[in-house]
Amino acid sequence: MKVIMKKVFAVCVIVLFGLLNCPEAQECGPSCPVCSGSGDNTGALLTPRTLLATVMYLPTGEEEKGVSNLRYGVVPWLDVGIGYTIEAEKPIWGARIHPISEIEDGWRPGLILGTGSVQTGGSDQSIFAQLTKSWEFNEGYAFRLSGGFTSLVPDFERCFGLAGLTATVTERLSSFVSYDGRNFHLGLSWIPTDWFTIAGLLVETRDPAISLGYRWCLSD
Repeated sequence: MKVIMKKVFAVCVIVLFGLLNCPEAQECGPSCPVCSGSGDNTGALLTPRTLLATVMYLPTGEEEKGVSNLRYGVVPWLDVGIGYTIEAEKPIWGARIHPISEIEDGWRPGLILGTGSVQTGGSDQSIFAQLTKSWEFNEGYAFRLSGGFTSLVPDFERCFGLAGLTATVTERLSSFVSYDGRNFHLGLSWIPTDWFTIAGLLVETRDPAISLGYRWCLSD
């Protein structure tokens, strides 16, 4: 257990060091909860033929008060999403592919490539790549770490870092933090049933928000 924790700590230090040495974004990135419509964007794709609908409400948000989103798992290595920003009245969309899966019992991380709308800051699209790795210490207790880079379209010469950490303390309760290249976002999610999720967030560590998610399994 001590060896595993030391390796996890080392990976965290490497990711943070990379973020500090990467140019800061002009606007937010694809892991911003408001822009993506999701509070936890640390790397887990939806399983095939699964539909997830989320609604987020930010009562004190300066640029956006709410966002809705639909995401669908197409195949094991692809999911797609489309949403709508309520205050700005603009659509958001994104797609993620998972070309490399992580080895659960080893140290090889998974790779996720994707694109997503970035509306809050005025930009409308980004592309990103990030590595993800999870560690399960015992039943219901696990960590998931992600880190990568993104660029706003068409400003490809500028890139900035992405990072996320999710800590699952029980099978139904998780805390998470994400970094979109400019701001940190904190959250706590609870899954009272297999099909319903409630999450409380601090967007940019400042604006409180609540996110509700409903999941449908469309398999036969």
